[in-house]
Amino acid sequence: MGTSLEVMCELLVGNLESGDRLEALIFSAIYLKWINTGQIPCFEDGGHPRPNRHAEISRLIFRELERIYCMKDTSLQEVLAIRKIHPCLPSFKAEFTASVPLTRIRDVAHWGDIPHDLKLQIKHTIQNKLHRNAGPEDLVATEAMLARITRNPEEYSEAFVEQFKIIHHELKDFSMLRNLTEQLESIKESFDDRSLSALTLFLECKERLDNLEESKDALDKSIDLLLKTAQSLNALREVIVKGLESSLRNDVPDAAIAMRKKWRLCEIGLEDYSFLLLSRFLNALEAVGGAQQLKENAESKNLGLSGWKPEECTAIGNELLAWKEKGLSEKEGSEDGKAVWALRFKVTLDRSRRLTKEYSEALLQMFPQKVECYVISQYMSSPTVDRWAVGEQILCYLKGAPGDEDRCLWQVTAAGNNIKGVVLLQELPHLSHLGVRAGQEKVIFVTCEDDDKIADIQKLNGKCVRHNTTGNFPVKDL
Repeated sequence: MGTSLEVMCELLVGNLESGDRLEALIFSAIYLKWINTGQIPCFEDGGHPRPNRHAEISRLIFRELERIYCMKDTSLQEVLAIRKIHPCLPSFKAEFTASVPLTRIRDVAHWGDIPHDLKLQIKHTIQNKLHRNAGPEDLVATEAMLARITRNPEEYSEAFVEQFKIIHHELKDFSMLRNLTEQLESIKESFDDRSLSALTLFLECKERLDNLEESKDALDKSIDLLLKTAQSLNALREVIVKGLESSLRNDVPDAAIAMRKKWRLCEIGLEDYSFLLLSRFLNALEAVGGAQQLKENAESKNLGLSGWKPEECTAIGNELLAWKEKGLSEKEGSEDGKAVWALRFKVTLDRSRRLTKEYSEALLQMFPQKVECYVISQYMSSPTVDRWAVGEQILCYLKGAPGDEDRCLWQVTAAGNNIKGVVLLQELPHLSHLGVRAGQEKVIFVTCEDDDKIADIQKLNGKCVRHNTTGNFPVKDL
């Protein structure tokens, strides 16, 4: 993951032109998301960058993202992309930027009262990988190991199990995968009394909601509690957003930057949780008659706190307050007062619906097309892959298929249905796993070892060609 972060840092930390900035942010968000979810695995590359290098690069990227976030010319789309990047960056707390971070795993790997084969497995599957090229898969390996050593409570000593649980917690912290309650607890010390009361109220409401039993008798209580939780969440988000309004100074200490990252992640985590609350609220209301419009209005409040058209969000909120204050009347001039009030309310709700629809459409315009482009560019321009265009389709040639054949085929098929043919420039058994999988994917798959033909093939990169495969000649009529 260290190399991936370095590439991102070079891309983002610099003098990007405003026209290039959005695209760089979107591709960075896609790339980091795929790394964090394991779609792009992290392999050792022969280097030895310890996790502190990851943390230091993450801090540089975070500072640049915050600088862009607070600039006056930053577009709404750029703000959305930045908010997708933040949760994917590893932590840069002081314990992770130390010269030798995450050393507990080394001590556990040499624990005295565990079997030798377990020591070796911890060393080779977790310790070595973590200290050479840390990535999200290390947390997965640690979780699997923790499940193994806790399966039989009496099999390993309590001290050993406890230390391994601490390691698991440290890796969750490094990967920024704490739950929302844990994240909020971690910033409590930085709150003043007023802010702390808002945090306490939300955590109390959330705990009550988490412990609420699902039953018919609890339905009315759940609606009331969901409303109170949503209101306390909005109040807390407003406090945090207010604290994040000012940009970072050049001389700000590292500890303050680390705390700001915590605040930013808590604010984004609250946004995510708000939509979970809205979903539960909608389901509860549907059980007693439904209220889609109320859900949409609540969404507009949270979109404003996320930086999406805050002026429009404020205007919608002010309209609703105005209609509330005006109240119902029997007559407004010669018109029915109730009908006039209902029409006003409908106009405001329609305005709220348009706002949330614009937000959804913006996300759909930003990411899907870039994801497709990224898949093609990432895997079709790698050191082992080149491609030709065949009309609207792609014909690619693999310079080699070393090691993991499944991964080689995944690189080819990742670009989707527009991959119609593959030429492998090395010999491979006809019934190889790669050949069989290519047949299953309905992808034309041939091999070619002829040096002259390979030289001809390489000249065709980027050109339109016709692919004709026969039994005697692997590639013909190119």
